[in-house]
Parts: sequence; structure tokens; C-alpha cells
Amino acid sequence: MSIYQQCILLCLVAVCAQQAFATLKASYERFEQFLGHEYIDFDLRVRKFNRTTMTLNGTINVNQPIDDTIQFSTDVFLSRLGNQQFQHYPQHLPTSGICEFIDHLHEEYPAIIADIVSIPDHKECPVSERAMHVVDMVFPSDILPESLSSGLWKMVITGMIDETVVIRYMFSIRLTDDYMR
Repeated sequence: MSIYQQCILLCLVAVCAQQAFATLKASYERFEQFLGHEYIDFDLRVRKFNRTTMTLNGTINVNQPIDDTIQFSTDVFLSRLGNQQFQHYPQHLPTSGICEFIDHLHEEYPAIIADIVSIPDHKECPVSERAMHVVDMVFPSDILPESLSSGLWKMVITGMIDETVVIRYMFSIRLTDDYMR
């Protein structure tokens, strides 16, 4: 093998290895609550923290005690080009009540909720009236499944009591390939 062929092979291996270890970088795009302010008022906004980082900032006001009678489900949408033309994506989180969801966060993702001030304790149900403060929370990219592709992702969360929608909010994140850095 000539020196030229060895250089080509080495470059090809380096490019493939770089793409194999590439990760997705996630950043918040938007947060919006449509209804359910009488139960939980999400006074959250996405703000630019510095030139490259978007964070979630604000307060979650629980206005009345809430237990697992409100069942939350999710719908996920993807805009591959990031141009707001969303297509429904078959992946979703399991349907659960708020107590079950918070317990799951405590068990599986304690580092994510550690910085949320006044979050309910593990196994605390019902969730009592309170104000939870989210201060400059960066989206935790390490929780994302490897199967996701880059683009604009939107998740709509719906809370229902006996087939009646009582809470609905959405957030969107932008996933970008991080191997360009």
C-alpha cells in the first residue's frame, strides 16, 4: 500500500470515528402553556443565557393540591428542517400521574431536578400548593435516546381527568449535531 493510500485510509477512519462518537446538542426553543392555569401555572420562558446557550427560567406555581387523578400523556412532533412543519412522531413518554412522574424523576434523573427549588420530595403525594423555581436550566442532552435525529422537536403534554383535557402545555427543543465543534 502506498503512502498516499495509507493517508486516505487514515483520514477515512478518522472521519468515520468522529461521526460515530458524535453527539446531539439540545437547546430549548420555546415553552408555552395553553390551558390549566387554575391547576398549575407554568410561568416559564426560554432565554438566551450567553451567546451559545438557551436556558429555561421561571416559576411553576401549583395552585391547588394535585395527585395522580390527572393523567398526563405526551405527543411528540419533529420538524427535520427546523422550519415549523411538524410531523407526528410515534415515540412518547408513558402516561402517568404527576406524583408517579415526579417519583420517576427522583429515581432516574436526580441531577436534572436537583436545581429546581421547592420540587416535591420523593413519594410526596398529593403535591401541595407551592412555587417551584427553575433558574437557568440547560436542557440535559445526556437523557436523550441515541435514536433521535437533528431537527426541531416539539412535545405536547396533556393532562386529563376522566377524558376531559384540563392542562395542556408544550415545549420545543432544537437538536443539532455536535461534531462540527
